[in-house]
Amino acid sequence: MHLTDEEKAMFEGKQGEAKKVAMEILTDVGRAMGAESFVKVVSVQAMAHFGSLHIAGRDWLEKLACMGGKCCVPTTQDPASIPFSCWKEMGYDEEYAKNQYRLAEAVIKMGEMPKWSCTPYYQGSVPRAGQSIAWAESSAVSFANSVLGAKTNRTPAGIAICAAITGRMPMYGLYIDENRNAEIKINVDADNLTHLDYNTLGIIVGKLSGSKIPAIYGLNNSMTNDDLKYLGASAASSGQVALYHVNGVTPEAMFKDVFAGKKPEKEFTITRKDLNDQMERMNSEGAGEPELAVVGCPHYSSEEVIRLARLMEGRRVADKKAFWVFTTAETESLAERMGIKEQLEESGVRIMAQTCLVISPLVGKYKNLITDSGKFASYLPSEHNIKIRYDETEKCVEAVTV
Repeated sequence: MHLTDEEKAMFEGKQGEAKKVAMEILTDVGRAMGAESFVKVVSVQAMAHFGSLHIAGRDWLEKLACMGGKCCVPTTQDPASIPFSCWKEMGYDEEYAKNQYRLAEAVIKMGEMPKWSCTPYYQGSVPRAGQSIAWAESSAVSFANSVLGAKTNRTPAGIAICAAITGRMPMYGLYIDENRNAEIKINVDADNLTHLDYNTLGIIVGKLSGSKIPAIYGLNNSMTNDDLKYLGASAASSGQVALYHVNGVTPEAMFKDVFAGKKPEKEFTITRKDLNDQMERMNSEGAGEPELAVVGCPHYSSEEVIRLARLMEGRRVADKKAFWVFTTAETESLAERMGIKEQLEESGVRIMAQTCLVISPLVGKYKNLITDSGKFASYLPSEHNIKIRYDETEKCVEAVTV
């Protein structure tokens, strides 16, 4: 690989041990992936949740911090494996929580901003189109590439922190313009799509695409960022979609031919019947009456929390049932200032900031859940041995409230 003078200095240890180790790792990755050089990144989203990193990951991050590792570009991380504000109350194991706190201390020592979210683009981390970044969490990667037009591969946890310390990533994959062209075409023949429809569409797109880049036709520019968020998150959970194009909506599909003059490798059409059939398949066989409603995967936006508060007006969570909302600390703070948090809590809804059930042990006796999230519906049954009902947000509210 070609290294600039600054990159050589890092590689040779002239800028400290942590940068030397990080650059050695990145150089090995680059060689393995056939990269010829590095690209400078302007933003990193790393991982620091104990649910995936375990003891080995904790020790590795602590070691880098002790070496003097410091983030040289703005760096956040995906959700933690515990809700920091209420883990004791929720009944999390104390040793498990201590390990998550040790991870938090290590990354904060290195200069990471403790955002703990899969939606950094709702928290000020908004790279411009064409900028190179190194993000890790699958739905965030999809949103950054597809909706923001930034450039990132799905960056493994250990590689992301190396990118944060050096400000570099090997130039391969989606950092290269020609690798961002669409490969398959998907037509959507369905009108009046709802929140659940976009989640479900993403599931089908992911299954059809696998690791290919899809271009989606038939949607319109009235899609919200939340719609695009769910489309991408579901596609990443059912396939390996790190970039998708929506004709006339996403930036690269607005200003150029995303097929670069080539014919699509395959073409599919998704109808209303396909969406309905997939929704039915998302429901676990033998699912009972929901005891718990879970929403916010990816993290609920401020607009979604406000909408949920309106749906909860005049209702309260029933006895022996629960309702958990996963969101960012910033959205929780806004909800508190607006009086929405108090309203939701008085009705029995629990706001769970900075964490996610996908990478956190499910606490309690709940075995039958209802969710409006395609990603939750994809992962939770196998992660936690529970049964899922998959439905619109309104139905989630109705299922656990009176």
